[in-house]
Amino acid sequence: QAEPAANVTIALSSSDTSEGTVSPANLIFTTAKWNVPRTVTVRGVDDAVLDGDQIFRIHAGPATSPDPAYQGLSGPDVIITNADNETPHVDVSPAFGIVTTEASGAPVPLTISLSTMPTGDISLSVLSSNTAEGTVFPTSIVFTTGNWDTPQTVMVTGVDDAVADGARPYEIVVH
Repeated sequence: QAEPAANVTIALSSSDTSEGTVSPANLIFTTAKWNVPRTVTVRGVDDAVLDGDQIFRIHAGPATSPDPAYQGLSGPDVIITNADNETPHVDVSPAFGIVTTEASGAPVPLTISLSTMPTGDISLSVLSSNTAEGTVFPTSIVFTTGNWDTPQTVMVTGVDDAVADGARPYEIVVH
C-alpha cells in the first residue's frame, strides 16, 4: 500500500484457539520497514475430540496507529482447516493373559478406557462368555464427556463350579 506516517500494529487472533493458534499476536510495521513481508505461524491444535475437520479463521486487525490512514483498518480473514486425526477405539488392559482360579476367587482387575472424547454418553456392556467359569463386576460402565479420559475398572472373578474340569478358557466380552 503506502508508507505510513507512524508505526502500525496489526493484532492477529484465531477464531477458535481449541482448533488453531497464531503467532506472533501482533505484527508491527515501522515507517522504515513498512513494506517488508512478515512471517506468521499458524498451528493446528490436537484436541482429542473426534469432531471431523474443523474450520477456523485468523483475524488480522483492527490496526492501531497514530496515522489516521491506517488506524482501525482490518485485513481479510484467512480461513484454515484443522484436519482431525482422532481414531475412536476402546482400550482394554490387559487384552489377554488374565488368569483366574476357582480356588481363591480373588478378583483380577480389567481396565477399560476410550481413545477420544465422545460427543455423548458411551455405554459398554462387560460380560463373561461362560459365567460358570468366571464373572465380571460391574457388568456395564458409562463414559461421558466429563469422565471419558479416566479409565474404568471391572473385576473378573473365577467361579468354583465344583466340577473337576481343569483349566477352562473363557472370554471377557466388552461391547
